[in-house]
Amino acid sequence: MSKRVRMSPEGRREVILRAAVALTQDVGCIDSWSRQDVASKCVPTTSPETVKHYFLMPDLRDAVRVLLDK
Repeated sequence: MSKRVRMSPEGRREVILRAAVALTQDVGCIDSWSRQDVASKCVPTTSPETVKHYFLMPDLRDAVRVLLDK
């Protein structure tokens, strides 16, 4: 059973975004991961519902593109 970790909204968004960037770099394709994949990659563990709460998938993919284009 995972332990619940309370974070600020900004902190949680950062965790989700870092996980999505890492997945994109691991897989090599921004369109190949799901909300579940992102949630599983998050540290601390995050649920797919939390990922959905903070990002719509197109917005998350756009944010990853911006970060990787820098």
